[in-house]
Amino acid sequence: MRANVRLWSAVVGVCAAGLVWPITALAEHGGAPTRSASAQVAAAHPARARLSADGSPSGPDCSRLACVALTFDDGPSEATSALLDHLDAAHAKATFFVVGQQVQAFPEQLRREVADGQAIGNHTFTHPVLASLTADQVHDELADTQDAVFKAAGVRPTLMRPPYGSYSAAVRSFGLPLVVWDVDSMDWSHHDPAMVLRRAAAGIRPGSIILMHDTQPETLAAVPQLIRNLRASGYTLVTVPQLFAGTRLDPGSVYRDRDSAARPDADSRNWHATPPTADQDTADAAAGTVLWRYATHSPTGPSEAGTLEHGLHSGQCHDTLPPHATSPDEAAFAIRNTTGHDVAMYDTPDCTHRTATLTPGSEQTGTLRSFKLL
Repeated sequence: MRANVRLWSAVVGVCAAGLVWPITALAEHGGAPTRSASAQVAAAHPARARLSADGSPSGPDCSRLACVALTFDDGPSEATSALLDHLDAAHAKATFFVVGQQVQAFPEQLRREVADGQAIGNHTFTHPVLASLTADQVHDELADTQDAVFKAAGVRPTLMRPPYGSYSAAVRSFGLPLVVWDVDSMDWSHHDPAMVLRRAAAGIRPGSIILMHDTQPETLAAVPQLIRNLRASGYTLVTVPQLFAGTRLDPGSVYRDRDSAARPDADSRNWHATPPTADQDTADAAAGTVLWRYATHSPTGPSEAGTLEHGLHSGQCHDTLPPHATSPDEAAFAIRNTTGHDVAMYDTPDCTHRTATLTPGSEQTGTLRSFKLL
């Protein structure tokens, strides 16, 4: 095992050494934060952290600083040790949403995550699409992971992230806040360290939660430069619990960035209130609606908006490029299916590269470029 860990470290180190992405990329994409003089002073003195009720440090004050949270899904894995080495060298914290069966396979990596002060979240036991499971199956997936983490490291996760961002009423009822993301590196699809940096630069803003995977060696190669880029642009790296420190995260509510704590679950309430259309469920049209949401990047208007699709035809491709998009590749970040049909989701605009299937009545948070009814 130690030889394998050394090999991972060497591979990642070589990749990182040859990886160059300008620090100015964040500013060029509008991601650099605008901070007050007091916030700049606070950033220069990170020791000025808030104190919790018992007087112990709770981390940087994200109500004043431009905080972002790096999150890693699907581990632990053999590669996790090299990532922890990078985080330790950079004195950086992150959040790991772990899979129960991976915890059983790599308990030492989980114990090191806890010992290093990294945050741990529940990412189910076998990584299924939770919205497609029964209530009992959902409970077992989450409860078994809680037990696996406790057995390995003596702690129980207080947050969970549903795989693929897909959740249902049964997932909400388990009793943990759901933490998704607003910046998707898409590292699992492109395996390109430079693309990880570009996607982060394009979408980052104060309060963001960045989705990556500690099972992807190319992602690990990007992490050291990503940390340098973010810090050079004025961001403070925190865990998800630190990002939301001082606010209450309600069990069953969904949070995709720090701002969402001020309006928890607002998206889902609106989605569930969306009435079905009067279209008949025939070979030509499907009763119900599909709603997709996207960031607006408007300095004066709402930070996000939604588009309702109805009168849907099976097999018809629907592009989710938002109106007035800042980038020709900007994708929606969420979708809800109130039809009686499965909805196929794609990360290409022409429905050629399928990534997941959304079952009737379910919703998903994640990068979405197009969809069609099956």
